Amino acid sequence: MLDKLDIDHAAEHAETWEKVVRKLRGGMMPPQGMPRPAQAQIDGLITWPETSRDQANAAHPEPGRSPLHRLNRTEYANAIRDLLGLKVDVSELLPADDESNGFDNIAEVLRVSPSLLEAYLAASREVSALAVGDPKTAPRSDSFRVPPDLAQEDHIEGLPLGTRGGLLIHHNFPLDADYEMNVVLLRIIVGYLTGMEFPHQLEISIDNKRVFLAPVGGEEDLELLDTNVALAGDTLDARLKTKVHVKAGPHDVAVSFLRRDSAESNEPLQPFTRDFGSGEHERHSADRSRADHGAI
Repeated sequence: MLDKLDIDHAAEHAETWEKVVRKLRGGMMPPQGMPRPAQAQIDGLITWPETSRDQANAAHPEPGRSPLHRLNRTEYANAIRDLLGLKVDVSELLPADDESNGFDNIAEVLRVSPSLLEAYLAASREVSALAVGDPKTAPRSDSFRVPPDLAQEDHIEGLPLGTRGGLLIHHNFPLDADYEMNVVLLRIIVGYLTGMEFPHQLEISIDNKRVFLAPVGGEEDLELLDTNVALAGDTLDARLKTKVHVKAGPHDVAVSFLRRDSAESNEPLQPFTRDFGSGEHERHSADRSRADHGAI
């Protein structure tokens, strides 16, 4: 009932006047078939409540309630990465965030309880220790395994170009120190090592800079492996051990094999053929066959 409203204080009934403006703009009032004023008069009537509400809001703004927006786990991890350059697994430090309509960054849902605050304090202490480092940190070891079904013939994304197979490790080194790196090749039944028939080059690089290169495989390693499996394994393990000085902080450690040149020969294909009618041709064909076999 518009005749009950105070037209001099339109802002006090802003919700009702908003409905009026929507109906006027949509041409729903006056109803169809009833006398209708000129469009200029309708536009003036629309302008009056809108201007009154805007003036009232400017004089007495009401921004509403603004809840405290704490960082969720993802935002916390991003902040640590941007500020300290550390990549931390927040799923091990903080509990999962509450969600609303599929979102976990809504302020009204991200409540702060005493237990959650304790978890954030504990996480901050651990992150601070990683960022600053402690010279009294005791030595420890970390192991990284390549899945046994991962093909070693192709280049793996993230590893240096010109390599094949291997593993890329994103690791945070706590201190400026000498770190021992041990590479252990995959064993199958009774500790036997496969792929020793041909020589390979195993490379360790840190941030795309080579720090270690060692030969693996070939006639000597294969002969030792066929003679004494245990001794061959110990020999290769000792050969693939190195100590590298690394600065504190996050680094990318890559362990891979150098890819041998796979360029095709520009020689025309000459498959071996045997001509029973000519002994001289047979001798030259046999010589060529031996030469091709040696090149392979």
